[in-house]
Amino acid sequence: MEASFYPYLGALCWIGMLLMLGTLIRAKVPLFQKLLFPSSLIGGLIGFVLINLDLVGMPTSTGWKDITPNIFSMITFHLFAFGFVGIGLLQTKKPASGKVVMRGALWIALVFGMTFSVQALIGKGVFVLWQDLFGGTFETVNGYLLGAGFTQGPGQTQAYATIWQTSYQTANALSVGLAFAAVGFLVAGIVGVPLAFYGIKRGWCTGGRSGELPQNFLRGLMDRGDNPPCSHSTTHPANIDNLGFHVGLMAAIYGVAYLFGLLFSKYMPAGIAGLGFGLTFCWGMFLAMLLRKFMGKIDILHLIDGETTRRLVGGSVDFMICAVFLGIEMKALQEVLLPFIVAIAVATFITLIICVWFGRRSPEYGFERCLIMFGYATGTAASGLLLLRIADPDYETPVAVEGGLMNVFSCLTFLPVTLSMPFAPLQGYPIVWVFTAVIIATPIAMYLLKFIRKPAF
Repeated sequence: MEASFYPYLGALCWIGMLLMLGTLIRAKVPLFQKLLFPSSLIGGLIGFVLINLDLVGMPTSTGWKDITPNIFSMITFHLFAFGFVGIGLLQTKKPASGKVVMRGALWIALVFGMTFSVQALIGKGVFVLWQDLFGGTFETVNGYLLGAGFTQGPGQTQAYATIWQTSYQTANALSVGLAFAAVGFLVAGIVGVPLAFYGIKRGWCTGGRSGELPQNFLRGLMDRGDNPPCSHSTTHPANIDNLGFHVGLMAAIYGVAYLFGLLFSKYMPAGIAGLGFGLTFCWGMFLAMLLRKFMGKIDILHLIDGETTRRLVGGSVDFMICAVFLGIEMKALQEVLLPFIVAIAVATFITLIICVWFGRRSPEYGFERCLIMFGYATGTAASGLLLLRIADPDYETPVAVEGGLMNVFSCLTFLPVTLSMPFAPLQGYPIVWVFTAVIIATPIAMYLLKFIRKPAF
């Protein structure tokens, strides 16, 4: 029985303890409240220090056993993929529609693809330049993961890095990629929050927001008696609990996604066989979408509660973000640490310039779109919504809706990058030209669509 706890259950216990510690610190320390650092990020930072001091482990009958970063990296991968199953089950909310929302969603999707491409080329360029000037044996292709880590977040970066390491034997792709993603969360808070308050002070917000946030939002804990419902039951508890039904449904889909990945890796050509398990998140999402369509056809779609599914996805993301930091091995970053820092600094500055420049020229809601885009381009969608809420506390603008709808457009606008990233380490693959084409085509498309106008602030 004891053997069943080590290492994965022990690792999950560590993540749980760090999340609780992060929650306590967020509620008590004003600095983290001002920066809007979520508990998962605070706990992850503490975990990063502990695991690199070899203090993360668990007692056993044979003594203390360390839990290594690769265990947490694997947990990150599965949490990310499992969360995408939930995303596939989600039904799109249908509040605001119309030209403004559609225009805003497409605006965010186009800038999203361009920032990824710019960041990826910066990462690769800095790594190559550093190696040419100062030498080193590190893999320069890992610089491309700056774009994935910043713009797509840890889960997608984990997927790319896993493919690279298994199919192309790219050394340290996992540690470097997750480190980029982890630092991206810090950038979203350290740079994004002051940007939001600066814009409010200068009067850049639509309607002149005060920028005052409620205390429960800052603390991260609701007040006594203020407990909004977070799900609706679609099953009778005498039969199966609502949460059990939704978790079971997602777990079943995830199992089928595993089988699909297994068949892909077994029967596809050697050059792309590694994509089988690396794209588990993709198979899971598509299978969930197909199931949702099927349930709609037979008129039982009401059994999927959107709020319950969102809570499961949100919980997976919390655990995943914390696990990301525990999956970073500092030893693997030592040789690449200086170019890593330089690439982060350059990418942060350029990303800020891009978001502000296009935001100022947006047809409407320019500053709000600038904020949500900066959050997207450094952290995750949650980071973008946190920054947006500073300028638009009650989500009176449709920008939050645009941020969700942009994923529909990204399926098309971001497709060349998505299809190219798994093959980046392949000798002779023209990924630089893919990124260059996106960077050139995006401003042209935005100009033709009249998304670039006179500066509004």
